Amino acid sequence: MCLKAQIFFRMKGKTNMAKVIIAGDAIVTKSDITLEELKLVKKYRPNTLKVLGGEDGKEVIFKVDVSEKSSSGSINTYGATFAKADESGKAVITMVLPEGEKDAKTYAEDKIGVGILHLLTVEEKLADVIEEIKAEKDSVAECIEVAE
Repeated sequence: MCLKAQIFFRMKGKTNMAKVIIAGDAIVTKSDITLEELKLVKKYRPNTLKVLGGEDGKEVIFKVDVSEKSSSGSINTYGATFAKADESGKAVITMVLPEGEKDAKTYAEDKIGVGILHLLTVEEKLADVIEEIKAEKDSVAECIEVAE
């Protein structure tokens, strides 16, 4: 994550958020949210995964999604699609640097920088949303009785 993004989100009290790791020819975007939590939010609060903007503030300018079809996911200016989880369950996107790319960090900043900033905006609100959904599900489960 770029220094400006870190400073911006630390000022807001958020430090555990998505980050980008470059290892060899791989660019890995790692969310602080688990893949299962993203699936939960997609099912029960899909609008939370969108960033709105435009002139009227109602246009979807970025969207986070979860895909069962992609093997590696993707991220760009307009969206992030997570398809895999790491060993701790955190959602990850793995992209490959173009062959011969000399400056991996600049390449990543140019190709996914705006997407990372939007992803951070989405992640900032997800912790509370996930807790709300879990509490609602627990409340509903308490109301359901299975007769034997």
